[in-house]
Amino acid sequence: MTDIVVTILLGLAMLIGLASTLIPVIPDLGVIMISALGYGLLVGWGENGWWLFAIIVVLGLGGQAAEWFVSGMGARRGGASWLSTFGGLAAGLVGLLVFGPLGLIAGLLLGTFMLEFSRHKNTDEALRAMFGVGIGYGASFVVKLLLGLVMIGVWIAWVIGS
Repeated sequence: MTDIVVTILLGLAMLIGLASTLIPVIPDLGVIMISALGYGLLVGWGENGWWLFAIIVVLGLGGQAAEWFVSGMGARRGGASWLSTFGGLAAGLVGLLVFGPLGLIAGLLLGTFMLEFSRHKNTDEALRAMFGVGIGYGASFVVKLLLGLVMIGVWIAWVIGS
């Protein structure tokens, strides 16, 4: 394959990685990092490739850490237990498989609400936990999306500079 075809295919893979930030558990930023690694191995590192790849990796790992931290912080601020947080995530994944992207959101929120309601028998506490989880996952999505865009921007600078 020519360098141009490889570059285009890896760029498309990065866009798929960026789009998968919508779905928890999918290695979204990991896809971008692996694509950048593939670019370096297949097309070449060029003069600044190693440094730019290192920046991409640091941003990707930072995005993963931010997902865990920000999501957990939102859940904890809302009063959700770890069981409810992970249960809501599992319900969201089932919702995704059955109903698509909206099922993910509905499953996450409803799963968290039901588990918290069964735990406390209090609608207000369950709603607060549900909103905390929703806000945490929403904020982590924004952080990862922005970091993914920066990662792709660094890669584009690498491609242009090579």
